[in-house]
Amino acid sequence: MSSLSSPVRHRYSIYGVRVTSDCPFEFPTASEAQQSLADVEFVQGTERDFQPFAHLRDSSEPGFVCRQLAGGSTYLRWAHLYEFNVEADGSRVVCRPLDGCDGAVLQNFLFGQALAVALVQQGIEPLHAAVVRVDDCAIGFLGDCTFGKSTLLAAFLQAGHRVLTDDLLIVERREGAPIALPGSGRIKLMPDSASAFLDDPARGTPLNPKTTKRSFPIEAARRQRTGLPLRQLFVLPEPGERDRITSIEICPISRAAMVRELLKNSFSAEILDRERLVRQFVFASQLASDVDGFRLRYPSGLHHLPALRKAIVEHVYRSRPSVALTQPELRHGDHADESHRQSSRI
Repeated sequence: MSSLSSPVRHRYSIYGVRVTSDCPFEFPTASEAQQSLADVEFVQGTERDFQPFAHLRDSSEPGFVCRQLAGGSTYLRWAHLYEFNVEADGSRVVCRPLDGCDGAVLQNFLFGQALAVALVQQGIEPLHAAVVRVDDCAIGFLGDCTFGKSTLLAAFLQAGHRVLTDDLLIVERREGAPIALPGSGRIKLMPDSASAFLDDPARGTPLNPKTTKRSFPIEAARRQRTGLPLRQLFVLPEPGERDRITSIEICPISRAAMVRELLKNSFSAEILDRERLVRQFVFASQLASDVDGFRLRYPSGLHHLPALRKAIVEHVYRSRPSVALTQPELRHGDHADESHRQSSRI
């Protein structure tokens, strides 16, 4: 990945957003005809651009810093990696590597984080979710970091399903219906998950120098390139809870509980001004009314995920009995256990 100093302007269509950048990314490119929810420009910053934030850069706060500043802009810093200034209207993100950090860290780790702040400042609410195509609709997985969203997504990818997005989800309303928009065309996995579910687990790029998690490009034929109606959302259990679970369950949850889960899985939780909080609640309430929510329970261990995938696919089709079974794993007879029922054990 080359330096941000390139004079060429690159244009991408990602998460339904048109991104213009000084930096070449391995993201889907944008065409002039494509419509977008928002426009965001990423530009290389200089020492002068970040001089007003020197007191934040030199503070004793370790790790991650997020500060909303007078005038409405937001300053972000990941120690030893990158710093960003997201302008008040969210249309422009100034970024700069720290301590010689490689530009791949921006693409594979921090781009989505900075973009999410820009979108919040444009009035768009991003979700922390992974989304896959099942038949002609999208289903999503909600859960905090380390809960296994990407690993479950990889199990679907291995079975032939197309991936919409990993980690960051943008939902657009079209004719009153929620549409999940396609993401970066990449998936982030730990080495054991990559070895279990990907054809070439050595192909990925480290997210940053301090982690073994890698970002893997998804083959073009296995990516969903257009938005799809978002039908169901599944809430993943905490990793510790899975150690006490011995069977697979899919349990419906109430609309109120779904609102709480959507709020918990909002991106950019550090931005807490009143206007944003009101918008978050309205967004979560509307989406919870449009999308059915379910809580997953399943045991620890990667070897359980193929059975979980089958249970989820069967659950989606049972919810739509008039739709023919057309997914690859169902066409070839790889059905979920017939003893499975909604809210029951397998």
